[in-house]
Amino acid sequence: MLFSLLAAIGKYLTKDEERDRELMSRIKARDAEALSELYDHYHRLLFGLLLTIVKKREEAEDLIQEVFTTIWQKADQFDTNRGTAYTWIVSLSRNKAIDRLRSKVYKEQKKQSTSLDDDDVFHPLYSDANDPLEDSIHSDRAQRLHKALEKISDKQKKVLQVAYFNGMSQSEIADEYDIPLGTVKTRMRDGMIKLREILSKELAQ
Repeated sequence: MLFSLLAAIGKYLTKDEERDRELMSRIKARDAEALSELYDHYHRLLFGLLLTIVKKREEAEDLIQEVFTTIWQKADQFDTNRGTAYTWIVSLSRNKAIDRLRSKVYKEQKKQSTSLDDDDVFHPLYSDANDPLEDSIHSDRAQRLHKALEKISDKQKKVLQVAYFNGMSQSEIADEYDIPLGTVKTRMRDGMIKLREILSKELAQ
């Protein structure tokens, strides 16, 4: 549910679903030029997502190559009846990043923070600073998303971010950050409801 909501935010920030379907069809037909075009359209956005999750540039650079290699190898697994190409690609990218986070080698390299108040934990869904993600979307849409996120409480936003970018379950968040499970569930539910309401109004305009 959480990923579906945040993927919908990303879908709102993209602009050519028909183009993406065509590119995926060409990739399935082993058209290398189509893969190159898809890379040109999405590598900055995906790199921004990967970097936000793993928080290490070299890790993100390695993962972005893995993502597009996997797209080439598994393009036939993309089903237009089950979602957009964008959602499939973002899901693939996020899963690879979280797998890397959970790997034994990566965990040995990174010390885990133990407080939601630590800057280490706060992975921004939007930043005023220039970054690959922001550069890849239209400024007016980025501003709308920023305003929507500002209407969610900090506690709601941070729980959602940790769940999404760290791939943690509600129980894991409660244990890791010493927050009652009921509180985690409430913050996450209320935050998602608020985001859905705000974005629904934006999409209706």
